[in-house]
Amino acid sequence: MLHRLTIGHLDPVAVERRQTVPTKALDMDVVHRHLRDLGERDADGTMTLGGCKVQFENGAVRCLWKGGRTNRLAEEFALRVQKDTGCLIADVGGYRVIEPDELVGLSGQAHGAASEGVRGR
Repeated sequence: MLHRLTIGHLDPVAVERRQTVPTKALDMDVVHRHLRDLGERDADGTMTLGGCKVQFENGAVRCLWKGGRTNRLAEEFALRVQKDTGCLIADVGGYRVIEPDELVGLSGQAHGAASEGVRGR
């Protein structure tokens, strides 16, 4: 099963209904800064994270997170955008908001105080 991270100022109740409802648009200057740092362009010129296309939709950003492997670049991107904007990270297809401490990113360890002492993530 494929899981995508949706990063944006989202209505968390809508996420629980498997809907993407932004309450306001992300600051695209922040988004593009982190895409420049972490992303690449494919042959078509589309931005990618870990080889997976980045999609822009209604002021939010979506990218493949899990699908055979975990896309740590997508996690790192989501963590950076969330830190800079205060937005939500969600697995809309999985009906849930993702807390930053559930993501590893490029550090090799889950983020946040809730992850201290937790192994096997």
